[in-house]
This record gives sequence, C-alpha cells and structure tokens, in this order.
Amino acid sequence: MKKVYVDNSSTSFPKAPGVSDVIKEFIDNVGCNVNRGGYKDSFDVGLEIVRARQLISDMFHVADPQEVVFTPSVTYSLNMLLQGYLKKGDHIITTSMEHNSVMRPLHALFQRGITYDIARCNNDGSLETDSITPLIRNETKAIIMLHASNVCGTVMPIEEVAELCHKNGHKLIVDAAQTAGILDIDASKIDALAFTGHKGLLGAQGIGGFVIKKEFAKKIAAIIVGGTGSRSNMFEQPDMLPDKFESGTMNIPAILGLKKAIEYIKSVGTNQIFKKEMELTSAFLSMVHEIEGVHIIGKKDISD
Repeated sequence: MKKVYVDNSSTSFPKAPGVSDVIKEFIDNVGCNVNRGGYKDSFDVGLEIVRARQLISDMFHVADPQEVVFTPSVTYSLNMLLQGYLKKGDHIITTSMEHNSVMRPLHALFQRGITYDIARCNNDGSLETDSITPLIRNETKAIIMLHASNVCGTVMPIEEVAELCHKNGHKLIVDAAQTAGILDIDASKIDALAFTGHKGLLGAQGIGGFVIKKEFAKKIAAIIVGGTGSRSNMFEQPDMLPDKFESGTMNIPAILGLKKAIEYIKSVGTNQIFKKEMELTSAFLSMVHEIEGVHIIGKKDISD
C-alpha cells in the first residue's frame, strides 16, 4: 500500500529534493566549523551560510541578511525573544490559538512578574483584531501571535495586528512555524518573526531561527552567551547581529540543507505551493465531511 503522509503540521515529508545529499556531502567530505579557522574550507562554508541568510531575508522581504538569526528550532527562537525582551512588570498580549512554544514561556515568565492577556479567537480559530484593543495597558510591551494554527490551519490577520502595534508603539512577534515557505510573508512590517526549517521550509529537523529588526534586537538581552568566533578577545558577548544570538557551534549540516530546500521553494514558488496545499485540503475536507460522526475543528471549507 502506498504511504499517505498527513502529519505535515508536525514536520514535512518528503523533504525538498537534494536536502539529504547536501547534508551527507558536508558530513562526509567537508565537516569543518565556521568562524573558528582561517582556511579555505571554513571560509567556503561560511560563505554558504551567508547565502542561506540572504535567501531567507529575500523570502521574508527583509533588506539586511544580518537580521537573520539561526537557532535550533522555532521554540528556541520564541524563548530567546520573550525571555530576552520582557522584564518584571511588563505586560504582553497573545491569542487563544497559541502553541505551547508560546504559552509555556509566557506561563514561566508569569511566575517572574510578567503578566499577559489572551485575545479570544472564534470557534473556527479566526481572530477579530478589535478583540485585542481592550486588553492593551500602559505597561503593554508587545503582542505575540502565531500566523496559522497547527490544529486547524486558520490564518491570522498579522498585517492588521502589525498596524495596531505600530499605532500604539508595541512590538509584534510572530510565530510562523506553520506558514513559512507556504505563504508569502512580509517580515519588514514585523519586529521579529520566528520560523522553523523542518515544516513548510522543507528542511531537516534541528534548525530554525528568527528575523529581527536591528532596533528591536538592541532591546533584547542574549539569554545564551558564549563562543561566537567573533571578538574572541572580549569576555562580553558581541552586540552585533547575528552574533549576539548565535553562541556555540551552529548546526551547519542542517543550515546547508535548509539553503537547498529554500532554493527549491524559490524555484517552485510559494504561490504554487499554497495552491497545491489548498487543492489537497479541499479534497481532504470533502471526503471527511462524508464520514458520520466526524466534527471538523476550525473552518469547514477553504473558501471560508
């Protein structure tokens, strides 16, 4: 029987063509580190990582590839942003559709004197932007929200929320775990956008990151410090991007695999990928509707 894989909100399968080949080639024939040695292989791999940042910044419509930071996962990214930015007495707003990658850090921060309110979403997972306004306080610092739910797939109005944040002087942090590589996202209007490499971006597990405005990055403390391969004569953590948030050896094989995957996505086009996903979703929903006793969580039709 042909295997039908339907767990893509957990991780995508199959991965983009060539991802495993690039990873194997690096491990078998290169294997060096970057920013730690002054020899050709190290420089060459470093250049490939720069190109990976450029591809990601282009994908998210960000002008400066230095604003692309690599982390082990989107969960790490969200923790670094929240814990590095918020301080005792601060307030943040989120939504009722959030993943535990947001809710557990917020719960932990609550124990340390940081408060949060939850904007309630509708039964189909959608969010009315007007529901956020009554939750704003004088001490509100930011809104953090996902772009689409891993439970029901409902896409959130991040463009409208971005306008609300800019109007009120708040930061907007977006969790794009389920949409990066599938929807065209303009991160130039978002203060920080967290992504993972192994879902819609079609790369391997163990790589993620965030895109952050330099002005916002200055206000975030690095919660993990250590070797970066830059300014090694100083005990202080480098303050420039991306080094400030990239302590320790990066997952180079996964970054190179992610670069290959994004090149594939670029060649196909996110519009075509989204169109195909909607065709599959429509076919799935039409058949599920025929199963007696099944209740669909979220929107019942792709035209909703």
